[in-house]
Amino acid sequence: MSKYAKGSATSFLVAAVVFLAFVVLSLFGYSISKENAKKKEIENNIASLKQQAENIKKENMALGDRIAYLGSKDYQEVQAKDKLNLQSPGESVVIIAPRNSAASAAPPSAKNETISAAETAPNYEKWLSYFFKPQVF
Repeated sequence: MSKYAKGSATSFLVAAVVFLAFVVLSLFGYSISKENAKKKEIENNIASLKQQAENIKKENMALGDRIAYLGSKDYQEVQAKDKLNLQSPGESVVIIAPRNSAASAAPPSAKNETISAAETAPNYEKWLSYFFKPQVF
C-alpha cells in the first residue's frame, strides 16, 4: 500500500467519525429542544391552573360573604318588609302616592269614557303606525 492510500483511509475514517458525532449531537439537540418545549407547555398550564384557582378562591370568598349576608338578621328584616309587608315594632309606614295617581284613582264614571282606536289597537299595529306613518312635507 502506498502512503496516499493510508492517508485517504484515515481521512475517510475521521470524516465518518465527525459525521457520526454531528448526527449524534443533532439528535441530542433535537431531544433537548423537544423536552424544553414540553417543559414550557407544562409551565404555562401550571400558571393557567394557578390563575383559575385564584379566581375560584375569590369567587368562593364572594359567595361566602353573600351567604353570610343572606343569613343575617338585616337581610331577613328587609325581605320581611318588602315581600310580606311587615314592620318592626314601633315603626310607622308611610306611603307616598305618585302625582298622577289622583287622576287614576278617580272612579271610572268620572274618567273620560271615550277610548280612542289607537288605545285599543294591538301593539304590532301601534309599532307599524309609529315607524311607517305617512310623512307630510
